[in-house]
Amino acid sequence: MSSLVFGVVLPHPPIIVPQVGKDRLKDAARTRQAALTAAQKLKSKIFDTLVVITPHGAVSQATVPVYAGPVFEGDFGGFGAPKPRYQFKGDTELAVAIIREEPQLTSRSPETILDHGALVPLHYMVEAGIKKNILPVAIGFLPLKKLFEFGRALVAAAGKLDRKIAIVASADMSHRLTPDAPAGFDPQGKKFDEKLVDLMRNYDVKGILNFPEDLAEGAGQDALWSIAMLLGALDGLEVKHEVLSYEGPFGVGYMVATFEPLS
Repeated sequence: MSSLVFGVVLPHPPIIVPQVGKDRLKDAARTRQAALTAAQKLKSKIFDTLVVITPHGAVSQATVPVYAGPVFEGDFGGFGAPKPRYQFKGDTELAVAIIREEPQLTSRSPETILDHGALVPLHYMVEAGIKKNILPVAIGFLPLKKLFEFGRALVAAAGKLDRKIAIVASADMSHRLTPDAPAGFDPQGKKFDEKLVDLMRNYDVKGILNFPEDLAEGAGQDALWSIAMLLGALDGLEVKHEVLSYEGPFGVGYMVATFEPLS
């Protein structure tokens, strides 16, 4: 039986956190509802550590940074909501085990402050009443197949510790869907989102790992890296998969998808 009990792709715009979004939260209502549903699914699982993959934070060009601290904290003060302040216990033992499993692909990060890429998904876990140790991991800007291998190593390391884990892949899709989008408009944005949602619905791992680089670059996305890592962790498992929602408010694509190993 795999060490991985659940995987989920969640977006990370602070605006979907109620104390930040306030009245504008209604414009991303489908995303919020899907995130709440995913969190409730996760709450029903038995596991020890929640691995949170963020495309922000201590990202690297050469390795996958694994946060090895005993305590992590953060807030949305940079987005106008300094309270509440979130605090989580870490899993240093698992962090060290992952680095030992793939010493050439990983690095040990001393980071203890959680960026919004980790904190937005974690807010939904807290809201659902999930209280688990966490292990933050930042992406490396590496080939997707390398990140896939990291996901496999992550599960192998957890297995050696007899640690049950769940994984949150924090991922926003195109940032260029509309003329008023944060990164400006590019027609590639909509094409990217449509293609990735279709690949996810069909659980087409090969298609995702071989995603056209020019389309991904034009879309201004930060989804493929964390998703590739999650897919590596799911490798070899029979999986029940579902895209719960997709929408593109504010010029940015948000997708929520769940992956439940069946054995």
